[in-house]
Amino acid sequence: MRTDNHQLEEEIFMSQPLLAVSMNPLDVRDPRVNGPQGDAIPFFHEGRYHLFYLEAPAGKYDQPDRGRTPWRHIVSDNLVDWHDLGIALPLGEGDDPDIDGIWTGSIIAVDGVLHVFYTGGRRSACIPQTVCHATSRDGVLFKKSPSNPIHFPRSEWFEQRDWRDPFVFWNEEHKQYWMLITARANHGPPGRRGVIALSTSDDLVSWTTVCEPFYAPGNTYSMECPEVFRLGGKWRLVFSRFTEYAATVYREAEDLAGPWRTPKYPALDGARWYAAKSLEDAQGRRIAFGWVHDRHGFVEGGEWLWGGDMCLPREIFVGDEDRLCVRPPREVDAQLTSQRPLPIRQASGATTEEWEASAAGTFSIAEIEIGALQRSLSRLTVEADLQDLAGGVGLALYSNTGLTEGLLLFFDASTGTISLGGPTEGEESDRLPVPWVTNQIAGRSRGKLRFDLYLRGDVLEIFVDRQVALTHRQYFERSFTAQVYVEDGVVTFRATLATRVN
Repeated sequence: MRTDNHQLEEEIFMSQPLLAVSMNPLDVRDPRVNGPQGDAIPFFHEGRYHLFYLEAPAGKYDQPDRGRTPWRHIVSDNLVDWHDLGIALPLGEGDDPDIDGIWTGSIIAVDGVLHVFYTGGRRSACIPQTVCHATSRDGVLFKKSPSNPIHFPRSEWFEQRDWRDPFVFWNEEHKQYWMLITARANHGPPGRRGVIALSTSDDLVSWTTVCEPFYAPGNTYSMECPEVFRLGGKWRLVFSRFTEYAATVYREAEDLAGPWRTPKYPALDGARWYAAKSLEDAQGRRIAFGWVHDRHGFVEGGEWLWGGDMCLPREIFVGDEDRLCVRPPREVDAQLTSQRPLPIRQASGATTEEWEASAAGTFSIAEIEIGALQRSLSRLTVEADLQDLAGGVGLALYSNTGLTEGLLLFFDASTGTISLGGPTEGEESDRLPVPWVTNQIAGRSRGKLRFDLYLRGDVLEIFVDRQVALTHRQYFERSFTAQVYVEDGVVTFRATLATRVN
């Protein structure tokens, strides 16, 4: 039986477009019309996937205008078709603490009420970031607390400018609500003051800050959008760092009290999948949402900006060596119902669906004949059977015969490093891509290796062995092409294209 809340949502569905601008498998947004999206706040409630996210005004490149973000709310039954429920939390007015931004936060359901804790931005205030509170009984209409802001940083422990991204959860062991907050200690080397502060509450109204931070590694400027969850028998702390090596990363511990240790492979993606946060659905899956950046002017070489487009949802799971891995959920692949093998054209001109590249001690390359692609979601899968690989294998994307343009995706057999970047044009360091984003997987000279490239508009999401990911955005003014190559090895390649039938 549908609840009143569901009935209200259904009524709103009838008055909204079938597909939201965000998460649309047909294309990414038109930046001239729709503003950039950022910082997901996902929430699974009454059988539906709810995604709240920050939405900036269209046509704004620079702060503070680009940071004037309300929360937009979209909802889905299947992680594919998303319905737009409009602006959930609008910007404040006058003396409100959130006049310059409704920034990242979290949602928790207690006794039929949804409690939203978010960052209120007021840039001119002596404390420009504060924790604010809003509630809803129907999941659509939210009422801000008249007591906002409800929580401030303690000046004797923390700097006063950074106090944001509250993540609230119930701590069963302590029988308390805990709130994790992005903050900075007020002492120590300036570049190492980033901490995740901890506040506690018995009633979600009164909050007490703990002097000792929840996590204080002493090696970073700031840790944004934190969340904590239990997966694979351990607690996992996920956050994003926008300084040093930007990425969404995680730490792990046996207990919420820590210590929080750095795993062997701490990154869930590279620098272009940012501020990712997750939910647990009815199937017990951990589904994460992150965004890929725009570039200034929407051109190659433009400065990377805050905000862009939401990427495809991803399932976080525990893989080999107790590592947190990511893969597309099955619902994403299920919509790609048209699949066909692709011919591979060798340098000799011969074309086969299976290319055995015998390049021990040398280099060999061949072109995958893809044809024209639409802007809607498609997946290029390249499977490599490694018989004797000493160097590495790669894909040249949007490139030319001289490999001086486009992108190079390269797997190093000895180290397991996966790099995605621009070609070096023959300069040192030798042949490797100038890395824009990197990740790690187990190195190997024999066995299987699989690349899945999900293309949608100008966004590229790459999954290797359906375990690790690299995300990128390109603005090349040419069609998508792909060449496979091997350095010092014997490898057999196969390629498949999967597309939507609209």
